[in-house]
Amino acid sequence: MYPSRRFGYSDDPWFRIGTFPVSTTAFVVGLGIISMIVTAAEGQYGPLYRNLVLLSEDLTFRGMPLGSVLEGEVWRLVTWPIPNEISFWTIILFAIFYMLGSQIESLLGRWRFAFFLVALTVIPAVVVTALEVLTGVSGGVAGLRMVEVGVLVAFAAQYAHARFWPGIPGWVIAIVIVGLDVLQYTSNRNWFALIVLACTVAVALLGIRAFDYATNLTWIPKLSLASSSGQTATEPRHSRSRRRSRRRDHLRAVPTRDESVTPEMDALLDQVASQGLESLTRKQRKQLEAHARRLRRRR
Repeated sequence: MYPSRRFGYSDDPWFRIGTFPVSTTAFVVGLGIISMIVTAAEGQYGPLYRNLVLLSEDLTFRGMPLGSVLEGEVWRLVTWPIPNEISFWTIILFAIFYMLGSQIESLLGRWRFAFFLVALTVIPAVVVTALEVLTGVSGGVAGLRMVEVGVLVAFAAQYAHARFWPGIPGWVIAIVIVGLDVLQYTSNRNWFALIVLACTVAVALLGIRAFDYATNLTWIPKLSLASSSGQTATEPRHSRSRRRSRRRDHLRAVPTRDESVTPEMDALLDQVASQGLESLTRKQRKQLEAHARRLRRRR
C-alpha cells in the first residue's frame, strides 16, 4: 500500500519553526542546504569539505594530507554526507530525498528513521575503512547522494509497485539508478565509492526488513533489533514461551482476533474510500499496514 500524502508532510516532527514541521527528513535536507551556503563562502575545498568527508589515508590536497579515519579522525564516519557540492542536480537530489524520506519516516516513525539514516551512514563507512586497512583501497565519498540511494532502495522494497513519472514502478527506478552508479564507479575505477554503494544497498534492504516491512521480499533475511531496544537477557526466554503458547492456541486465537478487527478495518477502508488516505491519522495508517501484512501472510 502506497501512502498518498502531501509532499514532505510530517505529523510527527521533532519541533516546529512557525507552522513548518521539522522532521528528521527536513532536518537532513536543511543541513545539506546550509552546507552549500558554507561551501560558497569557503570555496570548493574549504575546511568544511576537508574536515568532514570520508577519505582514504593516501589522499592529499595541494601536497598536504587531508586526514582520514585511520589517522584518528573518527568523526568522518558520521559527517561525510554533510558536505554537498553546489549544483542544480544537488537541489534535485534534496527534493527526491525529501519526498521519499518523508514517506519512509512516516512509515517507521522519527526515531527509527533517524536510526536508519545513521546506519546508512556509519556501517558503509566502517566497512570501507576496514577494507582500506586490509586491501589498500583508495578514494573518498561525500554528500547526501549515497544516503539518498539507500532511502530509494528502502522505498522501492516497501512500495515496489508505486508509480513514478511517467508510470515507471519504483523497483525499476531503484534498479536503474543503482545500476548506473555501479557502471559509473566501475568506469572510474572508484572502488572506494563502489564498496560504499554496495554496503548502502545492503543496509537499506536489511534495515527495512528488520523493521518488519517489505514482507514480500522473503529472500532478504530478517534481522532482530531486540538488542537495540533495551531488552534484557532474560526477556528472550519469556518471548519464546509466549510464542509457544501462541502456537498452541493458534487455531482458536486467529478467528477471534479477525472477528474483532474486521469491523474496525471496514470503517478505515470506508474512510479511505470516501476521504482518501491523507485523512487517516498515523495510528490508523499503522493499523491498516498491520492488517495488510496479516492478509499477505495467509496467502
